[in-house]
Amino acid sequence: MENIAAELKNIIPNYKEDKEINNENYLLSYHSLITENIRSNNKKITRNSLGMIIVLTVYFLLFFKGPDALNFESYFGIQDPGILFNFLPVVFSFLYLQNITLWNNNINLIPLFESSSKRMYNLGELTDTVNVIKPFSLLHHILNYQYENEKVNRVLKIPAGIAFLAILFSPIIFDVVFLALIQYNNYLEIIPVVCFSIVLILTITTIVQALNSHKD
Repeated sequence: MENIAAELKNIIPNYKEDKEINNENYLLSYHSLITENIRSNNKKITRNSLGMIIVLTVYFLLFFKGPDALNFESYFGIQDPGILFNFLPVVFSFLYLQNITLWNNNINLIPLFESSSKRMYNLGELTDTVNVIKPFSLLHHILNYQYENEKVNRVLKIPAGIAFLAILFSPIIFDVVFLALIQYNNYLEIIPVVCFSIVLILTITTIVQALNSHKD
């Protein structure tokens, strides 16, 4: 980072590095903005996850039970279930991409939240107070939960890691299945081709986002 900053100073004459916030009011505003962004991201992730579950349920009900299982024609006037078979994967892929993007954003925001919280409340390096005041996230809570019994921690570390990877990356498998089904069940018609292209682009973008998860 220091090398990058030095290069930027040579390239950009008016380049200035961010200075440490010493004013208590500014620090409070900064902390509030970070907290609100994390909280907003967590709400969107929860909402999108629910949407993904609903979309997946509807898709496989249509796939295994047929259009009569949900009676879409009576409620929504949709006579051709093929439209839903092509459109639902697009919705699923978009929600998943947004979740991965929000997750990446939280990865960058959480260290800022922790450091500003320690400065505001004069906390030490080894403290649980930051976790207590951090905006609640179900996934973070499950992954970061500290059991008093260290043996339990060791036993659950691997299963928790596997569950995390499954939750994070299994939707990519569904994206690939959707792509295969769209291609297999349709000829070269405009709607399937457009939906296939959108799902493919969203899937590739999601994989890139997932692989580039990092902390600034």
